[in-house]
Amino acid sequence: MRLADDGWVAPSLAVRKAAALLAAALGGGVFAFWLYGWGVINPASVRWLLLEGDPFQHYIGWEAFRHDEWRWPLGSLPRFGTTIDASIVFMDAIPLLALPLKLVSAWLPMPFQYQGLVMLFNSMLNALVGAWVAQRLGAKPLLSFLFAILIVLSPIVIMRGIGAHGHEALTAHWLVLAALGMALLPRSGWTRELAWLGLLLAAVSIHFYLFFMVGVIWAAAWIASAQRAFTHRQMAQLGRLCAVAVINVALVLFVMLALGYFQYGLDVGRETGFGYFSAEWMTFINPRSEAWFLAGTELFSGSRVLPGWLSPIAGQYEGQAYAGLGMLAWGLSAVTVALRRMPGSAVSDISREHATLFVALVMLFVFALGDRWVIGRLVWDIPYPDWTQLITQYLRSSGRLVWPLFYALLLAALWLTARFMSARMGIVVLIIAIWVQWSDFKPLNDFIRDGLSSRVADTRSSFPYATLEDPRLAALVDQSDAIYFLPGGNMERLKPYLWLAAHNDVSINVAYFARSNSEALEIANRSYVAQVSRGELLPSTLYVMTDSELADKVCDYSQAVCFNSDGATVATLSSNE
Repeated sequence: MRLADDGWVAPSLAVRKAAALLAAALGGGVFAFWLYGWGVINPASVRWLLLEGDPFQHYIGWEAFRHDEWRWPLGSLPRFGTTIDASIVFMDAIPLLALPLKLVSAWLPMPFQYQGLVMLFNSMLNALVGAWVAQRLGAKPLLSFLFAILIVLSPIVIMRGIGAHGHEALTAHWLVLAALGMALLPRSGWTRELAWLGLLLAAVSIHFYLFFMVGVIWAAAWIASAQRAFTHRQMAQLGRLCAVAVINVALVLFVMLALGYFQYGLDVGRETGFGYFSAEWMTFINPRSEAWFLAGTELFSGSRVLPGWLSPIAGQYEGQAYAGLGMLAWGLSAVTVALRRMPGSAVSDISREHATLFVALVMLFVFALGDRWVIGRLVWDIPYPDWTQLITQYLRSSGRLVWPLFYALLLAALWLTARFMSARMGIVVLIIAIWVQWSDFKPLNDFIRDGLSSRVADTRSSFPYATLEDPRLAALVDQSDAIYFLPGGNMERLKPYLWLAAHNDVSINVAYFARSNSEALEIANRSYVAQVSRGELLPSTLYVMTDSELADKVCDYSQAVCFNSDGATVATLSSNE
């Protein structure tokens, strides 16, 4: 604190920086409450998830996991999708939360969902970490706060979350921002190494794609440090770096094993969508999207002003990373000012210090383009060698990998603003950018907000599936140990039975999992179909059939008791048997 002439005690720089970080986090929280509402964020509110796509998968996986016994690997979930033998990882249920919450499950409400809370916390953390990185790059407290608010309004985060793509875990962009901050301004010593290890373990416990991005940034920072040590013949330092790398890789692999990354029994083949779920060259400036959640709506662009253009590859909605008109205008103004005021030596200093990181980010961007490069309506096939399927089959939604370069460009614009604009000018420009960003993206924000509000209201007093209101089915589930959903490929009809299985601690043969599809599920369940077709029904088992021919065969047997529930045939073994 310092005393001004009028007696007012001005806060110190450290206090103002801390206040800016706190304000940024609160700003992110306020925006999340505005966009998603308490009905989504409230952990006890769960019925609306039945009207969602991927968020339902994430929630129902957690609900089944919390009731199941502990196993090894810790993330195992063999009773939920018994023919798949998968884990909580492949439910995209954020193991970083699922495992510790399972430990205290007895003290949590029943039911309990954390999908809405994840959107709240990630919005706050994105703002907090964004402000922290901004301050490390030289931004004053107020400028760092404004930058954080602009991050919160980033379309690539909003379109990833609930009400849009529905990938809550993938809104944790604070992981990428933190990695970039650590790589851009490296510090030596064990504190830095422990911070990197913690970030890598957090990322791999949240989502594989985010881990891959953080891992590439860490590798680039490690290579730069190793190059520096080798150039200056610091062999002890180089040896320490190599030891740290081995330890990091070993611990990451152990955590992956414990979480269940290597437990997945469904064969989905090599046709994984790489090149289809990619990005186009001009993704940062194209607001147009063929995203599935916009189908049938009046919205055709993420921007109120820019119409954009449709990519010839429909699946490139996965790689859409429109920056927003506010960000684009701010970045252009920062570059314009810097070109007039930046000395040539500054450019050379930056390129020498961060060349390795820049190359890594560009390589990620190029990989995100897939094997078909798109510029406007033009498409070029860039065939990958067959051996690259070892990587591409696990990174089929490669378009997401443009995010690190996107944030690096934003941080570059911030650095230019902080260094070459006056403090007042930088603040004014960012305030204008925030207003433009808000106005540009508001129609889509309203679409997300209104849609979620409507779904919460529609499910407040009743279930959206008549099956879940059927007393006959509820009574049978109470008496059953397992549900067999056959032939297993009707994913939309599956939802209410997953709900019943998870909430009643009953095993079920199929479930929603990452990379699963209807054909693969039906193939996995052929033996069960053949079994029930011969009339071989198991006691304490509920059979749900969506195929009428199969249902007729089963119900022709005298020991089968059948009834119809909302279009599906339910069969059990007669109690007289």
